[in-house]
Amino acid sequence: MIKNILVIIFILSSTITGSSQGLEFFHGTWEETLDKAKAENKIIFVDSYTTWCGPCRRMQKNIFPLKQAGDVYNKHFINVKMNMETQEGMKFGMTYPVGAYPTLYFIDPDGKVVLKKVGGQHLDGFLELAKKALKSYDQSPDLAVEWEKGNRNYNFVLKYIKALSNAGKPTNKVALQYLKEKKNLDKDRKAVLLFEATNECDSKLFEMMTEKKYLKLIKQIYSEREIAEKIYNACWKTFEKSLEYEVEELGDEAKKKMKKYNKKQYKEFVKKIDLVKAENENDIDKYIKAAKKYFKTLSDSSGKLSFVDSISKKFKGSDKIKSLVEELAEKTFLKDKTPKTYQNYIKILINHDKKSLAIKHLGKAIKMAEDMKDDNTLRTLKRYERYLQKAK
Repeated sequence: MIKNILVIIFILSSTITGSSQGLEFFHGTWEETLDKAKAENKIIFVDSYTTWCGPCRRMQKNIFPLKQAGDVYNKHFINVKMNMETQEGMKFGMTYPVGAYPTLYFIDPDGKVVLKKVGGQHLDGFLELAKKALKSYDQSPDLAVEWEKGNRNYNFVLKYIKALSNAGKPTNKVALQYLKEKKNLDKDRKAVLLFEATNECDSKLFEMMTEKKYLKLIKQIYSEREIAEKIYNACWKTFEKSLEYEVEELGDEAKKKMKKYNKKQYKEFVKKIDLVKAENENDIDKYIKAAKKYFKTLSDSSGKLSFVDSISKKFKGSDKIKSLVEELAEKTFLKDKTPKTYQNYIKILINHDKKSLAIKHLGKAIKMAEDMKDDNTLRTLKRYERYLQKAK
């Protein structure tokens, strides 16, 4: 039975199937991509690019490798890179015209365009595009008609639940009603349905999913990382409800269940809560303290760079925030000592009009990029050098 369930997961699952460190790209033909999208019931994300396009290279270097981007795009999309100057790219362009680079396409399994965006994106904009695409591809209304007509085929119900989840709609009612009607549903199928339908930790579905008999089966079907992500997201959703409805008890429940079922990420989860609360309270000093503590929970440089970029937009770039951004960017470089993290620190110094300090570091950064043969970062640093020379 487990083997049968694994087949169902392959066909219908939207969970991540590989590493969450950045976008994972499928390398088959376009026909194979469409077949994969149909099998997994996912939208296709296409990066239409050229090798000489600057914004294309920046996204490939600075956005696609980010964990935050990978967590979303690997879960919900089949990701494809399409070099528009290759034969395959030119063939693609006959159906999906590209007049500027990059052009980001979101295409459904039938080959219809869900969303199209021209131009390079920062992380926030890139994640927002994913949300728009998923909402535009909301299949749940059509599936709801079938549900109301009485369709209770297991694969259909699982597909309906996943469509509701992808569209950000509640799944509790459908899942609980189905389980009530199908009291003799075998444990394996029930475990999968519970896992796919659970979106909040303050729910009957979460309680059932984490029962020993079902959690044991879930661990045979899903990876440790997928289960950790499910629990994290469910607990975070409940915390967000605690803020929305001003119910402190919900936040406490989210922390309690994270500690019980996802100990590895508990510390980061709690620090992130403190950070969000400080921002909501508009307390800049409290926010800075929380940001420093949250920063310490981040292990990879891409996550640190993304976090530093995100806090630079808080509190309208106050001087205190600028100092924090500089401090954390420098710490990221001193810890990782890579051309990319050094370049990011110098960029921040330039943006904060600290050109003399940027010049002091620039020569060292250029030498590091040369020694480590990081040509992309080296080109960026050379561009900074030309800018700073003209700015004197």
